[in-house]
Amino acid sequence: MLSKNLVSELSEEQLDELLAYTPDFTEKNLENIKMLSLKKLDSPEIPRRRTLSMRKVIAMAAAAIIILATSTGIFAASGGLEHFLARFNPSFGEFAIAPLYPAYAEDQGIRIEAVGAQHIGPVVLVYVIMQDISGENRLTRHMIPAIDIYVDGQIINGPSTSSPLNFDSSTNTVYFEMRIHDETGMPRADTLDLIINEIWCLEHTGRIQTPFTGEWQITVNTSDLGIQPITWTDVEAGNLSIEHISVNPFGVHVVGTHTYGTRPRGSDPVLSEVSIEFDNRWFNTRLVNGGLFGYDNRFYVFFFANSPIDIDAVSAVIVRGERFQVP
Repeated sequence: MLSKNLVSELSEEQLDELLAYTPDFTEKNLENIKMLSLKKLDSPEIPRRRTLSMRKVIAMAAAAIIILATSTGIFAASGGLEHFLARFNPSFGEFAIAPLYPAYAEDQGIRIEAVGAQHIGPVVLVYVIMQDISGENRLTRHMIPAIDIYVDGQIINGPSTSSPLNFDSSTNTVYFEMRIHDETGMPRADTLDLIINEIWCLEHTGRIQTPFTGEWQITVNTSDLGIQPITWTDVEAGNLSIEHISVNPFGVHVVGTHTYGTRPRGSDPVLSEVSIEFDNRWFNTRLVNGGLFGYDNRFYVFFFANSPIDIDAVSAVIVRGERFQVP
């Protein structure tokens, strides 16, 4: 049975290996380092050393302190994803994955940090913290980072929604939940690149100011949760011919044509007439318009849900009174 005192059990070679780790690892990775060392202690190929020089003990203790101090310092503003979710309880937090490594960037005295992300179907979810670390308290509750999300070097183009969750005036920090819908249907990615070149200020008059410009680039990881969106392709009902319907936990995506007559671009009749039926019960999913494109009789629309959609319980999607049953 291994001794609880890991320091006294390490061989000279093991200690050198541990000290070779840089202080850029997270606290979770430090636990992995410990487990690796413990496994090596059980291996008969590596002799155990029961005593260590004081120099080695002090050096290893110093390295551990640096590792812990660095990792916890990076997440000091957020407390990590679990703390973030516990504090704000955002609706879609159950799907978010914490970064494997610290995911933040600093420029212009502004730190932007991603504490969680996910990619399911055509939608990317990110939880972001923005803080003025200059001490000048230049941020307000109306400011938002203009985030472009890239997958394998390709930008995601589509409607998005951003929900400011909190503004902490004492630390000049703004907390966000953001979702963006990908129109091209690119495959799920293990990592996402968040690129921010502007920070906007959304005024009550509807105007958008740009008080900050800079270069913030953040890489975050996702995880395959095994959630497959429900999809319909090439279906017709009434005056609608649907090329594609997709339902995922974040919202509903509909593409098709109609015969209700031609209308100006952006005024398609399906704009506010999409709902979901769960287990043969009508239910308004509290959808908010995330984006509409239409010309003549063609339309593309994506609705963001205000709360997660239980896709296992979906029995149909209703578009302008026409029912499309789950295939």
